[in-house]
Amino acid sequence: MKKITKKYNKQSLIAIVMLIAFLAQACLQTVEKDMDAPQSSPAVSETSTWTPSPASPTALPTATKTPISNTPTASPAPTQVQEVVFTVSGGNLNMRRGSDLAYNFVGVLYDGDVADAIGRDRRGDWLLVELPSNPDMKGWVTTETEYSSVEGNIKSLPLVEVEAALPAFIRNCTKHTILVQPGDVQLLNKYNEADNEGHFDVLTYQIYDLDVAGSPRLEDVRLAEGKRVDINNDGNGDKSKCE
Repeated sequence: MKKITKKYNKQSLIAIVMLIAFLAQACLQTVEKDMDAPQSSPAVSETSTWTPSPASPTALPTATKTPISNTPTASPAPTQVQEVVFTVSGGNLNMRRGSDLAYNFVGVLYDGDVADAIGRDRRGDWLLVELPSNPDMKGWVTTETEYSSVEGNIKSLPLVEVEAALPAFIRNCTKHTILVQPGDVQLLNKYNEADNEGHFDVLTYQIYDLDVAGSPRLEDVRLAEGKRVDINNDGNGDKSKCE
């Protein structure tokens, strides 16, 4: 039994030695192969890489900030219409539909009346005023009379445009020459067309017969816009008409 054990131990020892020798030989061959294999060079990139050199910094423009004021900017003050007062003194004045004697009457300002002006014509010769007794009624009055006076700056009033007045006419249908007053206008007899007719403002006129001694007053004519008044009776009492 002991012989068998010894023999087994001897065989095991031989096997171990042979295994060690085999492993040593394998390691030696591996080292030699590693030494004989050429060392790989670092791979070269196919695309060259350009690294820019640091450029000297360029100073960027500095933004200048506008200081913000906390003080509000005042808006321009609107133009204000100054008060303009129209006063009648020494007589009465007619108020008209427009800024001319060719327009119809719409009311009357009496001696001592004071009216507020709210508009003007281009020349400032006529003012649009409110009737003191009825502010809803408005009309035009002239500043070119001895009965009117104005306080305030007329040019500060707004300009007001009015459509043209309708024309009014007086026609002489008698066989005599007549005189129209005021205006000192002579209208020839009916056989002298068109000189027997005249265009007149809206007023009240006195008609006189110049072909009769003393130039008697025939009648009074009150015109209105768009109207024509015919004179048919002369100073002898004869009556005629226009053909």
